[in-house]
Amino acid sequence: MENKPTQNQGKLYRFNRIKRKNVAKLAGFLSVLIMLVVFGLISLFLIVFPRSTESQIEKRKLATFPQFSFSSYFSGEFTRQVAEFYDDTVPFRDSFKTAGYNFKSIFGLNTGDEVKIVGAKEIKNKPKPVETSKPSVESKPSETSKETSKQESTVSQVSQESKVETSQMGEADYTVENGIIVVNHNGHYRALELLGGGTGNTYVEALNNFHSDLGDSVQIYSMIAPLASEYYLPSNYSGFSINQKECFDSIASRLDDGIVSIDIDTVLAQHTAEDIYFRTDHHWTPLGAYYAAQKFAEVANLDFKELSTYQKNDIEGFVGTMYAFTEDPHINNDPETFTYYVPSNMDKCTTEHYDTDFTNMSEGDFFVGVGDPQHNAYLTFMGGDEQVVRVKTNVKNGRKLAIVKDSYGNAIPGYLFGSYEEIYVIDMRYFDLNLVNFVKEQKITDLLFTMVAYSALGGNSEKLEILRTQ
Repeated sequence: MENKPTQNQGKLYRFNRIKRKNVAKLAGFLSVLIMLVVFGLISLFLIVFPRSTESQIEKRKLATFPQFSFSSYFSGEFTRQVAEFYDDTVPFRDSFKTAGYNFKSIFGLNTGDEVKIVGAKEIKNKPKPVETSKPSVESKPSETSKETSKQESTVSQVSQESKVETSQMGEADYTVENGIIVVNHNGHYRALELLGGGTGNTYVEALNNFHSDLGDSVQIYSMIAPLASEYYLPSNYSGFSINQKECFDSIASRLDDGIVSIDIDTVLAQHTAEDIYFRTDHHWTPLGAYYAAQKFAEVANLDFKELSTYQKNDIEGFVGTMYAFTEDPHINNDPETFTYYVPSNMDKCTTEHYDTDFTNMSEGDFFVGVGDPQHNAYLTFMGGDEQVVRVKTNVKNGRKLAIVKDSYGNAIPGYLFGSYEEIYVIDMRYFDLNLVNFVKEQKITDLLFTMVAYSALGGNSEKLEILRTQ
């Protein structure tokens, strides 16, 4: 016989069912209430606290609120820019990004001796180029070697067989994530950019055109800086970055006879045990730039001061651009010392800052104090790139230098204040005048093109022809 629930049992069942429904309703209500409170606090946070205007980690100014216009509103551009503004300028943006990087590190990254490759692809099957005579800085290659070198179709064909073994590291394991390698070596982390290819044809053509326009009245120099990966790439990663030395030799062999190429790759290779490149930033250090400037002065037959005559200045706790590039907290947590050198005749020099069209002059300093030296120490040189800087020295030798550069070139001029009467510093990316006319008007005697390999082999080189023709 089937057992039927008693009347009391039925009442208890109904009571429990109602109780569960009420608990579920209360839980749902509390969940909604908590979400509303959280969203309210977030909204209040976004409204009350000032919005970020600049990212020290990413080394850039953040988005600004767009200007309204009916055309931009109806096209959707205005609302898109508004959304970008609010997304890009969250209060305490860098602090949140740092916390996020650390959280990701805890749950997703290894902490042992390792190499992390971000977006790198191995360069395979690189044929050896046609043999050419490698030019020295003191003499130009023959016409035969120039024509032979022009047969090379891409720099990515450069052979690795003759690469100088200067790496301080042995083999290491790696993980592929998202061109930057992070190496844990000798107790410190170092981030390395990779160089994948490029012909250098645009750079060569532009400099040859400048030589044609200016003739022999102006001595043109080419001095391309290698990336740190030329020297510090682990031995089992030679296939991930091209041989930069052979790239520079190939470029030198195709420049006109009147242009002097300066081989600083070989010079820097002799100093790899010193701090010639930053670990946490993509630039060379002021010490690396010193050795480059020393070689330039030797080739250009200039007076040059020994490093011991300079005033040494240290900025502790420097973390450069590689933290933003890699999002690796190991870089942020392993700062380094930024050391720069002020020449002894600095008090006898005058530094003038101009707009990029060489107007609105204001006197200032070449070595400037920056608001956040732990992140922006490289801005110590002139305070940045979007300007033209002229330095008048106490030297009386009739020689004037114009330096056409990217940010790598910022660390060069200070070492030449004892070598030239005047030095003009021009950023290839921002200058708004015709450079040929400018050089003639200012009676420039020496024109130095100095930049990192990325600029000489990549898109920045297109700016050089624009400078010549604009």
